[in-house]
Amino acid sequence: MRFTAIELAALVSGELIGNKDVVLTGVNGLLEAKSNEVSFLGNLKYLKEALNTQAGVILVGLDSDVVQFKNKNIIKVKNPQYAYSIVLSIIEKEKLSLINKKVHQSASISDKAKIGKAAYIGQNVVIEDGATIGDNAKIFPNVYIGKDVKIGNDCLIYPNVVIRENSLIGDRVILQPGVVVGGDGFGFVIIDGKTQKIPQIGRVEIGNDVEIGSNTTIDRATVNATKIGNGTKIDNLVMVAHNVQIGENCIIVSQVGISGSACLGNNVTIGGQTGLVGHIKIGNNVMISSQSGISRNIKDGEVVGGNPMAPLTQSIKIRALMRKLPEMYSDLRKIKKDVEDK
Repeated sequence: MRFTAIELAALVSGELIGNKDVVLTGVNGLLEAKSNEVSFLGNLKYLKEALNTQAGVILVGLDSDVVQFKNKNIIKVKNPQYAYSIVLSIIEKEKLSLINKKVHQSASISDKAKIGKAAYIGQNVVIEDGATIGDNAKIFPNVYIGKDVKIGNDCLIYPNVVIRENSLIGDRVILQPGVVVGGDGFGFVIIDGKTQKIPQIGRVEIGNDVEIGSNTTIDRATVNATKIGNGTKIDNLVMVAHNVQIGENCIIVSQVGISGSACLGNNVTIGGQTGLVGHIKIGNNVMISSQSGISRNIKDGEVVGGNPMAPLTQSIKIRALMRKLPEMYSDLRKIKKDVEDK
């Protein structure tokens, strides 16, 4: 990347205060940034670092006090972190554009598969019969793509991803290393004391602009489809069971487990290490705090947490009181003894 400060201000829709001709060629944290790099102040607890940074330009909020930055170059924007992400996106696109758009000779690609224009297929990739890879997709080394899989345009499939048969992947999807899409759901029945497997013959459907973190697993449905809606972002080490339905623009943080046939609405946020039982319905715009146990339906707009689950404010009070249980128990025994002595 190479921008002058005034060009960067236009790019992030911000107001430049300072030298418009400063040349910027990179990004960095406030403490590490140099005079040719961009940084940002997204949290006032880092104000001291911002005031002492060597960064060529600092992205700050609209309500920032300009005077305190003295001779520094700043760009005032609505959301500094988002503006910073725009710059990072440019750098990432430049890096990805350097990848040769070719099929590596070690890749094993079926004659019955279709590869889109300007796609990159890395070393040791396996693509089975009937699979379709979209234009400008990048399939990194050691990826397995099963029979009749469809992958959209501009997707990034990082190393060691497995996408099993019949899975459908939308446009601009990012699958981080180790993701497994379409593994068998955990379906078993006990007959005469023996555990028998229920075949999982469904598929997985992932919408557009979805990102799935490293080593997350999305199980195929028993029949029909496990679905992930457009714009949803899933962190590392998340388990999505068979027949789960996840809406659009959801955020699911690391180590969440979603049991079979659970249904999540749009704009749901789930904190890390939360477990959801199967066959429940989570409404739109729901927020669930970390380490919660979700065992019942949740209506639109609710904010909940804890295990057992409760409204978040109540859950916080319960957890605060739990710290005092030893003291409360000691007081209770003393009261009981006093009553008995009387």
